[in-house]
Amino acid sequence: MKAIRMYQCGGPEVLKVEDMEKPIPGMHEVLLKVQAIGVNYAEVQQRKGTYPFPVPLPAVLGQWAEVVGQVAEAGEGVTNVEIGSSVIAQVPQGAYAEYVVVPSSMLLPVPHRLNLVQSAALLTQGQTAYHTLKSVGRIQPGETVLIHAAAGGVGSLAIQIARRMKAGKIIATASAPAKLELALSLGADAAINYSEPDWAKQVLECTGGKGADLILEMVGGDILQGSLQVLAPFGRLIYFGSASAVNEKWDRADLVKLLENKSIIGFNIAHFLTSRPESANAGLEHLYEMISADQLKPVVRHILPLEQAAEAHRLLESRQTVGTIVLKP
Repeated sequence: MKAIRMYQCGGPEVLKVEDMEKPIPGMHEVLLKVQAIGVNYAEVQQRKGTYPFPVPLPAVLGQWAEVVGQVAEAGEGVTNVEIGSSVIAQVPQGAYAEYVVVPSSMLLPVPHRLNLVQSAALLTQGQTAYHTLKSVGRIQPGETVLIHAAAGGVGSLAIQIARRMKAGKIIATASAPAKLELALSLGADAAINYSEPDWAKQVLECTGGKGADLILEMVGGDILQGSLQVLAPFGRLIYFGSASAVNEKWDRADLVKLLENKSIIGFNIAHFLTSRPESANAGLEHLYEMISADQLKPVVRHILPLEQAAEAHRLLESRQTVGTIVLKP
């Protein structure tokens, strides 16, 4: 089978297309023939060596990435799925491959209203969007939500979910006019270009000077610093990534801001899935309900062959994408 393997951290060029033996499913595991792989920014950080949880090298890339596949083989003790079934799953390690082994307990049916490519955006990115808003963000009806990188895989889903959770106002930020238009079309009330130096002032103007009650932040650097300035008293800032790869520095003024009863909460989807499986399952049920009611639809505009994984990473890092990037073996 073909797989994308890396022997060292670095730029996209470290991703190598290799022929490998198909893995063999063990007890309570299944072998999936992969049909689509959702690309996440976490894999870019894994490749660069900036991810908080380093991947042992050499490795097939894709730690806790989402795949859609067909059950090709079942190991001993598997009783909950049939050979040939189409499923979605989060792969603990090695998702960038034509075949992957996954515990049978982590399989879910493909939602009827989504095609295979759209389904590849549902688990990691869909769950991140849902749980940053609900489980850790504790969104309340009528609250103002600020969503950064709103045209990305997580952001585009978060806008739709926040609307279904009765947010009072949704403010989206992105880096280009086309991305801002997408955010508005998905349900955002206001769209701001965060590459403009006065973006934080624009957020305050949108909120009558109060700021946002809930902020979803995965850019880091200056955007994180500015977000703290526009966080309303008793507000929550959910920090779930640092695409800028900037080492965050806090001075006394930043810490004083927290004394205004503001909270910064870290979130990692892999840790959440393993530590709170019941909450993760409940979140998925709600995502499926929204999909069934035509209230949620992943945005997928970039589909590349598996062999072009390096190009997918280049596109993602250069901010030339909207929604989710999908690799197809």
